[in-house]
Amino acid sequence: MTEKNWLLTYDDVVGGVKNYGRESLLSLGNGFLGWRGALVTNRYDDDFYPGLYSAGVFNQTSTAVADRQVINEDLVNLPNVQLMKVTVNEQPLVVNPNTIKSLHRTLNFKTGELKDAYRVQIDDDTTHFVDIESIKVIDPIQWHCLALEFKITPSYDVPLTVDAIIDGCIENNNVARYREFESKEFKITSITDSGMTIKTLSSDVVVAIATHSTGQNTVSKQTMITDTSLQDHYEINGQTGQPVTIQRVMAIASSLETSGDIHKFVHNEMTQTNFEKIQKNSYQYWQELWRTKDIEIVGDDAMQKLVRMNVFHLNQMANPHANPYLDASVGSRGLTGEGYRGHIFWDELFALPYYSANEPTSAKALLRYRIHRLSAAEKNAISEDEVGAMYPWQSGMYGDEQSQLIHLNTVDNTWIPDNSRLQRHVSLAIAYDMWVYQQMTGKTDVLADNGLKMLIQIARFWINKAQKDGDRYSIKGVMGPNEFHEEVPGSVTGGLPNNAYTNVMVVWLLNYIHHLKQTQPLDFDRVAESIGYTHEEQQKAQALRYHLKLSISASGIVEQYQGFSQLKPLDFQAYEDKYGDIHRIDRILKAEGKTPDEYQVIKQADFLMLIYNLGAQQTHDLIVQLGYELADDWLSQNTAYYLERTTHGSTTSRPVFAGIYVELARQGNADFESKAYDYLTDAIGSDYYDIQGGTTAEGVHMGVMGQTLSVIQNDYAGVDILHGQFRINPRLPQQWTKLKFMQQYHGTRLTIKITANTITVVSDQDMMLLICGEQVNLLANQEKKVAYNG
Repeated sequence: MTEKNWLLTYDDVVGGVKNYGRESLLSLGNGFLGWRGALVTNRYDDDFYPGLYSAGVFNQTSTAVADRQVINEDLVNLPNVQLMKVTVNEQPLVVNPNTIKSLHRTLNFKTGELKDAYRVQIDDDTTHFVDIESIKVIDPIQWHCLALEFKITPSYDVPLTVDAIIDGCIENNNVARYREFESKEFKITSITDSGMTIKTLSSDVVVAIATHSTGQNTVSKQTMITDTSLQDHYEINGQTGQPVTIQRVMAIASSLETSGDIHKFVHNEMTQTNFEKIQKNSYQYWQELWRTKDIEIVGDDAMQKLVRMNVFHLNQMANPHANPYLDASVGSRGLTGEGYRGHIFWDELFALPYYSANEPTSAKALLRYRIHRLSAAEKNAISEDEVGAMYPWQSGMYGDEQSQLIHLNTVDNTWIPDNSRLQRHVSLAIAYDMWVYQQMTGKTDVLADNGLKMLIQIARFWINKAQKDGDRYSIKGVMGPNEFHEEVPGSVTGGLPNNAYTNVMVVWLLNYIHHLKQTQPLDFDRVAESIGYTHEEQQKAQALRYHLKLSISASGIVEQYQGFSQLKPLDFQAYEDKYGDIHRIDRILKAEGKTPDEYQVIKQADFLMLIYNLGAQQTHDLIVQLGYELADDWLSQNTAYYLERTTHGSTTSRPVFAGIYVELARQGNADFESKAYDYLTDAIGSDYYDIQGGTTAEGVHMGVMGQTLSVIQNDYAGVDILHGQFRINPRLPQQWTKLKFMQQYHGTRLTIKITANTITVVSDQDMMLLICGEQVNLLANQEKKVAYNG
C-alpha cells in the first residue's frame, strides 16, 4: 500500500465553510477529547474555527425567539488551548487566506498526528515572511493529555514575540444558523500561572486545564494573566533561517469523570508527561490499532484512503481507554464540531455494530450511556401520557428531549415548526444496538445490568402505543427516518400512521424480547414484575407480533407509511433545473409556501432502511410473520420505487442503496454492481468532498462513516455475524483485487482475506463457520483457504 493512503493532506489555501470542513476532517480525538484541526495561530472568524470538546460536557442556554424562550443544550466549546499569537517587529502577524502564501497540512492515520507547515507574508516586501510548522497530538492512553509543538522561522533578522495562550473568551459559534442564539456556555472561575478553570453556566460542570510550555532559542519567558487568558510570553531575537521551537503540554479533566481535587489531578497529569511521551503514546496506540483494525483494499487507492479516514475517525470518537470511565455516547458529529449541538441521535445504530465487532469495550460503554438515562426516558413517556420508556430523539447530558419545536429554514431564513421529536424509532435503535452487541460478542453482561429492564420498558411504550384497528393493530402519530414527512396532509396532529420502518422494527423488538425470555438465563419474570410489565401487556405483545399493520400495494410496494402512495408526484427534473441541488427539497418546498407532506419525496427510504438493519431475508420473514405476502422480486421492485422518489437528503441514504444493490447483484443481477459501487463511492466521500454543500463544516458525519464500513465488510465481504453463526458470502466489486480485514465474534478474532475467487480465513481459536453456505471447521491459527465463484 502506498504511503499516501495513510495520509489526509491539503496543499491549497481555502477559507469560509470549505476550510471549516477541512478542520472537521483534520480533527484529533481520543473518546474524551475532540480537537478541531484549525491552525494554531488563528482565533475564530469566518475562515477558521478552533474547537475543543470534552465528551458529555453540555450546557443549556435560553434565547427569546418568535415570542418564546428557546432552550438549547450544547456540547460546550472549551477554552482555546492551542492559540499561538505571533508579533513581528511589534506588529501582530496576520494569518488569513490572503497572507498565507503556501500551506501543507497532513493528518497521519498511522501516528495520530496533525502536522501543518505554512508560510505567512509579513508585509509588501516578498522577502519578508515567516515559516510556521506545528504538530498537534492527543494522548489516546493517558487520555486527559494533549500537546503541540510550534516552530517559527523568520526569513530575515527581526525581533519576534510568541504568546502561548489559553484563551477563555470563547463561545459556541461553529454553526452559522445557531449564532442568533445565546452562545456563551461557561464562565472562568480561576486562572493561575499554570492553568485555567471554568464552570458551565447552567449544568455546573467544572473543567480544569493545566498547561506548561518550554521554548528553545528564545530569549526570555514571562507568564501573564488577564481576565480571560493565560499567556506564556516569549521574546525572541529572530535570525534568518533560525527556527524557534515552543512545546506546550496540557491536561484537561471535568468534574463528570474525575472525582476529588480536579485541579491537583490535571496538574499531576501534566507534570508526569511531556510532548515526546504523548507523541510516543499516540504512535504506539495507532500502530497497534491498525494491526487489528485496518481494512485493506487493493484496486482503488482513493477508496482505500477514505476507508482508513473513516476507521480513524470512528476510533477517535470512542476509545477503550477513556469511554469506560465516561457517561457519554458518540454524537452524530463525534467531537469534531457543533452540528446538531453535539447531540446523540439514533446514529449510534450506525456505529455500535462497528464497535461491537472491533472494540466491544467501547460498545459496552456507549450502551451504558442509554441505560443510565432510562429513568429520564420513563419520565419523558409520562410527560406525554405514554407508558414505559420513550427515549428522546435528541439527547445530551441528562437524557431529556432536546429537539426543538422550531428550526431555521436555510433556504429563506424563516423559522418553521419542527416535529422531528416524533421520531420515536430512536428507542428501537437503542434496542437494536443492544441486540447487535449481544449477537456479536455473545455476552449478556449489559442485559444483566439493567439492559433487560431497558428493553422491556422500550417494548412497553410500543405495546401501549399500538391500538386495535379492525382485525389488526395500528401505530399512529410517529415519524420514520424520512424526515420530509411529518404529518398526514390536512391533519391537525403531527406524525404518520403505520410507518413501515417503525412497525417492522417493533415486531423485531417483540421477537427479540420473546427470544430472551425463552432462552437466556436471565430472571425475566422478576424484571418484568419490578417495572409493571403486566400479563395483559405481554399478551398484547404476542398479538402485535403477528397482527401489526402494514400498507402493501397490489404491486408489492411496502408503503413508507399508510397513505404514502396517495400523495402527489413531484417533478424532480423541474426542481433540479430551477434550483440545482435539491437534496433538501423539503426546505425548498416550504420556502415556496408548499409542504413536502403532500408529495412523494423522500429524504431517505424508511422501508429500505430495514434491509440495512436486518438484512433482506429477516425483513422478508418479519413481513411474512405478520401475515403478508411478498413477490419473489420484492426487493428489486421496492428499491426501484423508492429510488425514484429519494433525494438523499441524509448522508445515511446512499449506503442503504449501496448495500441493497450488492445483495441484488449477489442474487444474479450483475447490472446492479456498478450502481452499488457508485453509491458507496458517493457515500464514503460525502465528508471529504462535502457533497451536502457545507455541512462538514459543522463536524464529520459519524453515521455514514459507520455505514460505509458496514457496506464493505457486511455486504461486499458478505460477513454476517448477526444471525447466530459466522457467515461469509462475498461479492467483491470488479475494482478490487483484494479485501482484507479482521473481525471479532464471541471472543474469537478472525483474519479474513478475499480475492476474486478465494477466501482465506485464520482464526485465533477453533471454530466453525459457513462460507458460501458450506460448513468450514477452523483450527486455531491455521490458515484455511476456500475457493468460491465470485
